[in-house]
Amino acid sequence: MELRQLKSLCLIAQYGTVKEAAKRSFLTSSAVSLQIKMLERELGIKVFERAGKRLALTAKGETLYQDAQKILGSVRDAVERTITDTGEFSGKIALIAPACLRNFYLPAIARFRAAYPSIRLTILARSHRDAPSTVYSGEADLAMGIFEQLMPDLEKLPLVAPKLRLVVMHNHPLAFKRRVSVRELAEHPLVLLQPSMTTRKVIDGAFRKERLTLRIGMEAATCGEIKRYVANQIGVGIIHNICIDPEDASRFRSLSLERLFPHPEAQLIFHRAKKLSAGEKKLIEFLQNVS
Repeated sequence: MELRQLKSLCLIAQYGTVKEAAKRSFLTSSAVSLQIKMLERELGIKVFERAGKRLALTAKGETLYQDAQKILGSVRDAVERTITDTGEFSGKIALIAPACLRNFYLPAIARFRAAYPSIRLTILARSHRDAPSTVYSGEADLAMGIFEQLMPDLEKLPLVAPKLRLVVMHNHPLAFKRRVSVRELAEHPLVLLQPSMTTRKVIDGAFRKERLTLRIGMEAATCGEIKRYVANQIGVGIIHNICIDPEDASRFRSLSLERLFPHPEAQLIFHRAKKLSAGEKKLIEFLQNVS
Protein backbone atom coordinates (compact mmCIF):
# COMPACT_ATOMS: atom_id res chain seq x y z
CA MET A 1 0.00 0.00 0.00
CA GLU A 2 1.40 3.39 -1.02
CA LEU A 3 0.60 6.93 0.09
CA ARG A 4 -0.19 8.00 -3.47
CA GLN A 5 -2.82 5.26 -3.67
CA LEU A 6 -4.42 6.46 -0.46
CA LYS A 7 -4.40 10.05 -1.74
CA SER A 8 -6.16 8.98 -4.95
CA LEU A 9 -8.67 7.00 -2.90
CA CYS A 10 -9.50 10.06 -0.79
CA LEU A 11 -9.80 12.40 -3.79
CA ILE A 12 -12.17 10.05 -5.64
CA ALA A 13 -14.25 9.63 -2.47
CA GLN A 14 -14.48 13.41 -2.04
CA TYR A 15 -15.11 14.43 -5.66
CA GLY A 16 -16.84 11.37 -7.10
CA THR A 17 -14.85 10.79 -10.30
CA VAL A 18 -11.42 9.60 -11.38
CA LYS A 19 -11.17 12.59 -13.73
CA GLU A 20 -11.66 15.11 -10.91
CA ALA A 21 -9.22 13.26 -8.65
CA ALA A 22 -6.62 13.27 -11.43
CA LYS A 23 -6.98 17.05 -11.92
CA ARG A 24 -6.43 17.75 -8.25
CA SER A 25 -3.39 15.49 -7.97
CA PHE A 26 -1.78 16.61 -11.26
CA LEU A 27 -1.93 13.07 -12.72
CA THR A 28 -3.65 11.47 -15.68
CA SER A 29 -6.94 9.64 -15.21
CA SER A 30 -5.34 6.37 -16.29
CA ALA A 31 -2.62 6.74 -13.63
CA VAL A 32 -5.23 7.28 -10.89
CA SER A 33 -7.32 4.33 -12.10
CA LEU A 34 -4.23 2.10 -12.06
CA GLN A 35 -3.42 3.14 -8.48
CA ILE A 36 -6.89 2.13 -7.30
CA LYS A 37 -6.74 -1.19 -9.18
CA MET A 38 -3.38 -2.01 -7.59
CA LEU A 39 -4.72 -1.08 -4.15
CA GLU A 40 -7.78 -3.27 -4.58
CA ARG A 41 -5.64 -6.16 -5.82
CA GLU A 42 -3.26 -5.88 -2.86
CA LEU A 43 -6.05 -5.73 -0.26
CA GLY A 44 -8.38 -8.15 -2.00
CA ILE A 45 -11.40 -5.84 -1.68
CA LYS A 46 -13.56 -3.67 -3.90
CA VAL A 47 -13.09 -0.03 -2.84
CA PHE A 48 -15.57 1.71 -5.16
CA GLU A 49 -18.82 0.87 -6.92
CA ARG A 50 -20.54 2.87 -9.62
CA ALA A 51 -23.53 5.03 -8.60
CA GLY A 52 -24.81 6.61 -11.81
CA LYS A 53 -22.02 8.74 -13.28
CA ARG A 54 -20.11 8.87 -9.99
CA LEU A 55 -18.11 6.43 -7.89
CA ALA A 56 -19.24 5.61 -4.35
CA LEU A 57 -17.31 3.87 -1.58
CA THR A 58 -18.21 0.31 -0.69
CA ALA A 59 -18.59 -0.57 3.02
CA LYS A 60 -14.98 -1.76 3.19
CA GLY A 61 -13.91 1.18 1.07
CA GLU A 62 -15.49 3.57 3.59
CA THR A 63 -13.49 2.02 6.43
CA LEU A 64 -10.29 2.31 4.40
CA TYR A 65 -11.14 5.92 3.50
CA GLN A 66 -11.48 6.91 7.17
CA ASP A 67 -8.11 5.32 7.99
CA ALA A 68 -6.50 6.86 4.89
CA GLN A 69 -7.56 10.35 5.93
CA LYS A 70 -5.88 9.91 9.32
CA ILE A 71 -2.70 8.53 7.75
CA LEU A 72 -2.45 11.29 5.14
CA GLY A 73 -3.18 13.93 7.76
CA SER A 74 -0.33 12.67 9.93
CA VAL A 75 2.05 12.53 6.96
CA ARG A 76 1.03 16.03 5.83
CA ASP A 77 1.68 17.46 9.29
CA ALA A 78 5.09 15.79 9.44
CA VAL A 79 6.06 17.02 5.96
CA GLU A 80 4.97 20.58 6.69
CA ARG A 81 6.91 20.66 9.93
CA THR A 82 10.03 19.33 8.22
CA ILE A 83 9.85 21.55 5.15
CA THR A 84 9.09 24.65 7.18
CA ASP A 85 12.08 23.93 9.41
CA THR A 86 14.46 23.39 6.46
CA GLY A 87 13.16 26.37 4.48
CA GLU A 88 12.47 24.27 1.37
CA PHE A 89 9.29 26.25 0.71
CA SER A 90 10.68 29.45 -0.76
CA GLY A 91 10.66 31.46 -3.97
CA LYS A 92 8.10 33.74 -5.58
CA ILE A 93 4.51 33.25 -6.74
CA ALA A 94 2.49 35.78 -8.72
CA LEU A 95 -1.25 35.14 -8.42
CA ILE A 96 -3.96 37.02 -10.32
CA ALA A 97 -7.08 37.46 -8.23
CA PRO A 98 -9.97 39.68 -9.45
CA ALA A 99 -11.77 41.67 -6.77
CA CYS A 100 -14.64 39.34 -5.81
CA LEU A 101 -12.49 36.22 -5.72
CA ARG A 102 -9.65 38.10 -4.02
CA ASN A 103 -11.94 39.10 -1.16
CA PHE A 104 -13.52 35.64 -0.86
CA TYR A 105 -10.17 33.84 -0.76
CA LEU A 106 -8.39 36.44 1.39
CA PRO A 107 -8.56 34.32 4.61
CA ALA A 108 -7.01 31.34 2.76
CA ILE A 109 -4.32 33.58 1.27
CA ALA A 110 -3.58 35.00 4.73
CA ARG A 111 -3.27 31.49 6.20
CA PHE A 112 -0.89 30.53 3.40
CA ARG A 113 1.28 33.61 4.01
CA ALA A 114 1.43 32.83 7.73
CA ALA A 115 2.30 29.16 7.15
CA TYR A 116 4.98 29.83 4.51
CA PRO A 117 6.57 33.22 5.19
CA SER A 118 9.62 32.36 3.03
CA ILE A 119 7.45 32.37 -0.11
CA ARG A 120 6.98 35.83 -1.59
CA LEU A 121 3.37 35.82 -2.76
CA THR A 122 2.32 38.75 -4.95
CA ILE A 123 -1.39 39.30 -5.65
CA LEU A 124 -2.05 41.00 -8.99
CA ALA A 125 -5.33 42.82 -9.66
CA ARG A 126 -6.19 41.91 -13.25
CA SER A 127 -9.57 41.40 -14.87
CA HIS A 128 -10.99 37.99 -15.79
CA ARG A 129 -10.49 39.01 -19.42
CA ASP A 130 -6.78 39.88 -19.04
CA ALA A 131 -5.80 37.01 -16.74
CA PRO A 132 -5.30 34.22 -19.36
CA SER A 133 -2.89 36.24 -21.51
CA THR A 134 -0.95 37.32 -18.40
CA VAL A 135 -0.50 33.69 -17.34
CA TYR A 136 0.30 32.64 -20.89
CA SER A 137 3.06 35.25 -21.13
CA GLY A 138 4.60 34.16 -17.82
CA GLU A 139 3.96 37.45 -16.02
CA ALA A 140 1.76 35.55 -13.55
CA ASP A 141 2.14 31.95 -12.35
CA LEU A 142 -1.50 31.31 -11.45
CA ALA A 143 -4.77 33.13 -11.98
CA MET A 144 -8.26 32.96 -10.54
CA GLY A 145 -11.21 33.96 -12.67
CA ILE A 146 -14.45 33.14 -14.42
CA PHE A 147 -13.39 32.34 -17.96
CA GLU A 148 -15.51 31.81 -21.06
CA GLN A 149 -12.82 30.45 -23.36
CA LEU A 150 -9.23 29.53 -22.60
CA MET A 151 -6.14 29.09 -24.74
CA PRO A 152 -5.45 25.37 -25.29
CA ASP A 153 -2.12 25.51 -23.40
CA LEU A 154 -3.77 26.62 -20.15
CA GLU A 155 -4.75 24.06 -17.51
CA LYS A 156 -7.73 24.77 -15.23
CA LEU A 157 -8.81 23.62 -11.78
CA PRO A 158 -12.23 24.22 -10.18
CA LEU A 159 -12.73 26.83 -7.48
CA VAL A 160 -15.89 28.26 -5.91
CA ALA A 161 -19.12 28.39 -7.94
CA PRO A 162 -20.61 31.86 -7.29
CA LYS A 163 -24.39 32.25 -7.22
CA LEU A 164 -26.16 35.50 -8.01
CA ARG A 165 -28.27 37.38 -5.47
CA LEU A 166 -30.42 40.48 -5.60
CA VAL A 167 -29.65 43.17 -3.02
CA VAL A 168 -32.20 45.89 -2.25
CA MET A 169 -32.88 48.31 0.55
CA HIS A 170 -35.23 47.01 3.24
CA ASN A 171 -37.96 49.47 2.23
CA HIS A 172 -37.86 48.61 -1.48
CA PRO A 173 -40.96 46.87 -2.97
CA LEU A 174 -38.90 43.83 -4.01
CA ALA A 175 -37.69 43.40 -0.43
CA PHE A 176 -41.09 42.03 0.55
CA LYS A 177 -41.09 39.22 -2.00
CA ARG A 178 -39.90 35.67 -1.45
CA ARG A 179 -38.77 35.34 -5.07
CA VAL A 180 -38.68 37.56 -8.12
CA SER A 181 -38.94 37.05 -11.88
CA VAL A 182 -36.88 38.53 -14.69
CA ARG A 183 -39.97 40.53 -15.70
CA GLU A 184 -40.17 42.08 -12.22
CA LEU A 185 -36.47 42.98 -12.34
CA ALA A 186 -37.03 44.68 -15.70
CA GLU A 187 -39.36 47.17 -13.96
CA HIS A 188 -36.54 48.63 -11.84
CA PRO A 189 -33.23 50.37 -12.54
CA LEU A 190 -30.46 47.82 -12.02
CA VAL A 191 -26.93 48.26 -10.76
CA LEU A 192 -24.83 45.66 -12.57
CA LEU A 193 -21.26 44.67 -13.30
CA GLN A 194 -19.73 45.90 -16.55
CA PRO A 195 -20.84 44.34 -19.90
CA SER A 196 -17.43 42.71 -20.51
CA MET A 197 -17.75 40.53 -17.40
CA THR A 198 -19.08 36.97 -17.57
CA THR A 199 -21.64 37.69 -14.85
CA ARG A 200 -23.13 40.55 -16.86
CA LYS A 201 -23.27 38.39 -19.98
CA VAL A 202 -25.26 35.78 -18.05
CA ILE A 203 -27.76 38.44 -16.97
CA ASP A 204 -27.96 40.03 -20.43
CA GLY A 205 -28.62 36.61 -21.97
CA ALA A 206 -31.51 35.89 -19.60
CA PHE A 207 -33.13 39.24 -20.41
CA ARG A 208 -32.76 38.63 -24.15
CA LYS A 209 -34.33 35.20 -23.77
CA GLU A 210 -37.36 36.81 -22.10
CA ARG A 211 -37.33 39.61 -24.72
CA LEU A 212 -37.04 42.21 -21.99
CA THR A 213 -34.96 45.37 -21.81
CA LEU A 214 -32.48 46.07 -19.04
CA ARG A 215 -32.94 49.35 -17.20
CA ILE A 216 -29.39 50.28 -16.20
CA GLY A 217 -29.18 52.52 -13.15
CA MET A 218 -25.39 52.29 -12.99
CA GLU A 219 -22.56 49.96 -13.97
CA ALA A 220 -19.81 48.98 -11.56
CA ALA A 221 -16.42 47.27 -11.58
CA THR A 222 -16.96 45.24 -8.40
CA CYS A 223 -19.73 43.87 -6.23
CA GLY A 224 -18.53 46.15 -3.44
CA GLU A 225 -19.28 49.15 -5.66
CA ILE A 226 -22.72 47.77 -6.44
CA LYS A 227 -23.54 47.58 -2.73
CA ARG A 228 -22.48 51.20 -2.24
CA TYR A 229 -24.69 52.34 -5.12
CA VAL A 230 -27.66 50.35 -3.80
CA ALA A 231 -27.14 51.90 -0.35
CA ASN A 232 -27.42 55.30 -2.05
CA GLN A 233 -30.66 54.19 -3.77
CA ILE A 234 -29.29 54.31 -7.33
CA GLY A 235 -31.16 51.08 -8.08
CA VAL A 236 -31.35 47.40 -7.14
CA GLY A 237 -28.15 45.38 -7.41
CA ILE A 238 -27.16 41.90 -8.57
CA ILE A 239 -24.00 40.56 -6.95
CA HIS A 240 -22.21 37.28 -6.23
CA ASN A 241 -23.21 35.50 -3.04
CA ILE A 242 -19.51 35.29 -2.08
CA CYS A 243 -19.49 39.09 -1.85
CA ILE A 244 -22.19 39.30 0.81
CA ASP A 245 -20.68 40.18 4.19
CA PRO A 246 -22.27 39.44 7.59
CA GLU A 247 -22.96 43.14 8.21
CA ASP A 248 -24.91 43.40 4.95
CA ALA A 249 -27.97 41.79 6.57
CA SER A 250 -28.65 45.01 8.46
CA ARG A 251 -28.25 47.14 5.32
CA PHE A 252 -29.96 45.08 2.62
CA ARG A 253 -32.55 42.45 1.85
CA SER A 254 -30.98 39.69 -0.23
CA LEU A 255 -32.84 37.28 -2.52
CA SER A 256 -31.49 34.30 -4.47
CA LEU A 257 -31.45 34.65 -8.26
CA GLU A 258 -29.84 31.26 -8.86
CA ARG A 259 -32.82 29.83 -10.77
CA LEU A 260 -32.99 32.90 -13.05
CA PHE A 261 -29.27 33.28 -13.76
CA PRO A 262 -27.24 30.02 -13.57
CA HIS A 263 -23.64 31.10 -13.09
CA PRO A 264 -20.42 29.32 -14.18
CA GLU A 265 -17.85 28.29 -11.58
CA ALA A 266 -14.60 30.10 -10.99
CA GLN A 267 -11.37 28.43 -12.05
CA LEU A 268 -7.69 28.52 -11.23
CA ILE A 269 -5.49 28.44 -14.33
CA PHE A 270 -1.80 27.92 -15.07
CA HIS A 271 0.30 27.13 -18.14
CA ARG A 272 0.13 23.43 -18.99
CA ALA A 273 3.88 23.29 -19.70
CA LYS A 274 4.70 24.77 -16.31
CA LYS A 275 6.10 22.49 -13.62
CA LEU A 276 4.39 23.62 -10.45
CA SER A 277 6.69 24.30 -7.52
CA ALA A 278 6.06 22.84 -4.06
CA GLY A 279 4.89 26.29 -2.93
CA GLU A 280 2.46 26.66 -5.84
CA LYS A 281 0.98 23.22 -5.17
CA LYS A 282 0.56 24.13 -1.53
CA LEU A 283 -1.13 27.43 -2.42
CA ILE A 284 -3.54 25.55 -4.70
CA GLU A 285 -4.30 23.18 -1.84
CA PHE A 286 -5.09 26.10 0.48
CA LEU A 287 -7.41 27.65 -2.12
CA GLN A 288 -9.23 24.43 -2.98
CA ASN A 289 -9.85 23.60 0.67
CA VAL A 290 -12.04 26.69 1.09
CA SER A 291 -15.69 25.64 1.39
